[in-house]
Amino acid sequence: MMHILLVDDDSHNRFTLSEVLKAEGFSVDTASDGYEALEIVENRKFDAIISDALMPRMDGFALCRTMKSDSEKKSVPFIILTGEYIDKSDEEFALSVGASKVLQKTGNIGELLEALSNLKVLPQRTGFPDGTEGSLAEDEYLKEYNTVLVRRLEAKMKELEGLNRRLVERNAQLEYERRKYRQLFLSANDGIILVDQKSGVITEANEHARKILRLNDNELSYRKLNDLRPFGELLADKISRAECVQFESSYSDGGPETYLDIGGAPIGTEDNLYLIILRNVTRRREWLERFIAMDKLRALGRLSHGLVHEIRNPLNVISVNLQFLERSLEQNTAERRQTQQALEAVTGIEKVIRETMNFAQPQAPAKSPFRLNNIVTEIAGLAKTSLFKSRIRMEIEKTAINDVVLADKSQILHAVLNIVQNSIEAMSRGGTLKFRLEDSDEEGEVILRIVDTGLGMEDEIAKLAMEPFYTTKEGASGMGLSISNRLLELNGASLDIESKPNIGTAVAIHFQRWR
Repeated sequence: MMHILLVDDDSHNRFTLSEVLKAEGFSVDTASDGYEALEIVENRKFDAIISDALMPRMDGFALCRTMKSDSEKKSVPFIILTGEYIDKSDEEFALSVGASKVLQKTGNIGELLEALSNLKVLPQRTGFPDGTEGSLAEDEYLKEYNTVLVRRLEAKMKELEGLNRRLVERNAQLEYERRKYRQLFLSANDGIILVDQKSGVITEANEHARKILRLNDNELSYRKLNDLRPFGELLADKISRAECVQFESSYSDGGPETYLDIGGAPIGTEDNLYLIILRNVTRRREWLERFIAMDKLRALGRLSHGLVHEIRNPLNVISVNLQFLERSLEQNTAERRQTQQALEAVTGIEKVIRETMNFAQPQAPAKSPFRLNNIVTEIAGLAKTSLFKSRIRMEIEKTAINDVVLADKSQILHAVLNIVQNSIEAMSRGGTLKFRLEDSDEEGEVILRIVDTGLGMEDEIAKLAMEPFYTTKEGASGMGLSISNRLLELNGASLDIESKPNIGTAVAIHFQRWR
C-alpha cells in the first residue's frame, strides 16, 4: 500500500482529498502546513508528498525545497497542488525547487491519481529544470520565489477587486431593496404589525396600524399582543404555533368598537417574526348593515303599501262615523268623551300609517348643492319658539371649512328637525343644544354634529334608537329617527349616535363634500 503525506492548510480540502485517496487504496497522513509536515517526515517514511502551494508559515514551495536539500528525503516524489491557474514561469519555478508534478486543485482528480500511479516514472527533480543535480542559490531562489508571490498576489488582488466590486453592487441592491420594503411597510394603507413569535411582544408597527388601534408608537411598540383585546388574545395562540390566520374580529380600547379584517403569517426569518395585517372594516360593516336594512325596508315598503290600502278605507269609514256620532251627542257626556278618545286614536293610527309610508317609500331626492350652515340657520329659526319654551340655549359653532354638499335640502331639513325635536324632548328641564360643522378624518367628508345636554341613553337603547317603531317615550310612534336616517341615506349621508345617561346625546351626520 502506497503511503502518502497530504499537506494543506484548509481542513475541508484535507478531509475531502484524504477520503478520496483512501477510497483508492492509499494510506494517508495529513499536515496543516510545511512545518508540521517536516516534523512528521522525521519519524515516518512516505512514498509521495502532495502539498498545497500557498500556506501560512511554510508553503509548498519552501517545503519542497527543504525536502530536496535533505540527502535522505530528496528522492521522495513531490507533487504541488495549486488552487489558481499558473502560467509557465510559475510551473518552471515549482520544478526548479524539486517538484515532480504541478497540478491544479480544480482539475480532474483523475490527473492526480494518474500521477500517483506513475510515481516510478515521474522525474525525481532535485533542483534545476534540466534535471541536473544541485539546487538554486539562495538569492536566486528568493528572487524567483518573490516573483511567483508577486504574480499570485496580483492575481489575488484582481480577484478580490472583482469580488469587492460585486459585493458593493450587491450591498447597493440590498440597500435599495431594504429602503423600498421599508417604505412599503411605513406607507401601506393597511395596518402592519410585527410580533416576536416566542414572546408575543410587538416589535414594530406602521403608522396606519397605530391609527387603527388609536395608539402612538410608544404605547404600541414592545407591548404584549394579548393586551389588544379581543383580537390579540385570539391571535396569540396561533402565533406561538406559527399558524397562518385570516378572520374578522373587533377591537376596543374603551372608545368606539372597531371591526378588523385580520391576516397573519410567520415571515420565516431567523428572528422569528410574525406578520399581522389589519384592515379597518368598520365602515364596510356599517354599509353592509345598511344594505341589509334597506333591503328590509324595500320589503316593508311593499308590505306597507298593501296594508295601507287595506286599512285606510275602513279607517276612513270609522273616522266619518265617529265624527257624525260626536256631533249627535250632548256636550260633557261620558259618551261624547269616549267618542272623542276614539277619534284621537284613529288620528294616531293615521299618523303611524303616514309616517310608515314616508319611511318605507319616501320620495326620490331632488339634489342640488347648498351649504350646511344654511340648514343650521333655518333650524335655529324654526325651533326658536320650542327652544324658548323649554328654556334651551342654542349654540352654533361656525368654522371656516368647505361645507357645500349635494343633497335634497328639504329632506335634509326634515331629517335634522326630527333630531332637534328629540333633543328638545330630552331636555324638558332646560339645557344647551350645540351645532358644529367640522372636517372628518375621512377625505372629502364634512360632519354636522348636534349635541344636547339631555337625559341621554344607555348603550343598548342608543343602538336601537334608529329602529322603526322603537321608542321609550309614551305616546310616540318611534319613527322620528328612523325617518331621519332613511332620508339621510337617500342623500348619501350617514348617522352616528353617542349617548351617556344624564350627560346627553351627540348625533354626527356624515356628508360627502361636493367638489
